[in-house]
Amino acid sequence: MKSELPRIIAGIVLLTAGYCSAADISADLSACPTGSKIGEVNSCGKIWKLNAGHAKLHDGTLDAEVQGLVLNDESTGQFNGTPDGVDAVAAAVICGGKVVAQTEPQMLSKSGDAKIHAKVSVPSDCESPVVALRERYEGKIGGWLAATGR
Repeated sequence: MKSELPRIIAGIVLLTAGYCSAADISADLSACPTGSKIGEVNSCGKIWKLNAGHAKLHDGTLDAEVQGLVLNDESTGQFNGTPDGVDAVAAAVICGGKVVAQTEPQMLSKSGDAKIHAKVSVPSDCESPVVALRERYEGKIGGWLAATGR
């Protein structure tokens, strides 16, 4: 009698190959229009723009990259077109309006570029996750500057 083990293993591989957790996401980031909260996360205090940005969350690995995340607000005077006092961003995973995971802040260059690569623990029941990049300003994590679809 032939062993059934190879056939069983092949079936398991086929079943799991297309598996995608409810918390998985791969999406472009959009800059924050002022006054737009994401659940419990306040919006940016000023208008921001973003040349390019993308976030991917898969199996607990969170990757995010932004290029040209800078102020787009004339009221900031000479600081318009710069990150002003924002020196870093942290990536937050938001489920049901609540922050369920957040990375350590990563430096934001003077031209508004940053990369984040981190492991996060996201609940398995996280539906419609949003990845938001939150500002670090004067040493404190604040509102969001860029996020995936909300």
